[in-house]
Amino acid sequence: MDDIYLFLNTLEKIIYNWLTKRGILFQTQVPMFGISELGSATVDFILTSRNIAIRCMGTYWHSGLEANARDLLGKEKLMEAGYTVVDVWEENLTPGKIDATMELAIQGQEAL
Repeated sequence: MDDIYLFLNTLEKIIYNWLTKRGILFQTQVPMFGISELGSATVDFILTSRNIAIRCMGTYWHSGLEANARDLLGKEKLMEAGYTVVDVWEENLTPGKIDATMELAIQGQEAL
């Protein structure tokens, strides 16, 4: 287990454990496009071999007009950099939904 695991939030740990259990290689908490510049972001998970950026979207940090604008700008910048961006929402990380959600995510698709 990486030292960074200790600093992940609960939702990020769910995704981390799911990917690790299945032997899917990833990087986590990857700073992109600077540190505090407009459009900068820390991407929760990068599946480098698949060029997929997975963003863990908890409702607390990703709700409201300002958050929506920030998230949209970050998504556009990641897509311009060649990544397929998958937003995994908190409500899809429950025991009954996580497997289907993550199977889609590792293929570059979002759960509805």
